[in-house]
Amino acid sequence: MKTEYRKYDNSHESLIMPYEDMNAQQQRITGERFPDIILELCDNCLWSCMCFNHKGLIMRCPMCSMNISQIPMGIDEVLYMKYNNRSGLTLVFDRKSPMR
Repeated sequence: MKTEYRKYDNSHESLIMPYEDMNAQQQRITGERFPDIILELCDNCLWSCMCFNHKGLIMRCPMCSMNISQIPMGIDEVLYMKYNNRSGLTLVFDRKSPMR
């Protein structure tokens, strides 16, 4: 049975290294974590803000009083927001510096 799996050892998937985010690395090194970052976005009028503390979370939009979506982000993540009248709001998430 071992020889059956041996022929797949050279596949590209076997070269993928597991990713350890910056928070996991920081916790392993110092025992501390970076603050949680939460993108808050109104589902109705697209009002948004970034929250760095769970105590400051907003549940209702200050502009239209509708519910707000909360999107957790890592400290190494970057958000690009693009708005187009025809297609609406596009959110693009990326990493500042990929971990290796």
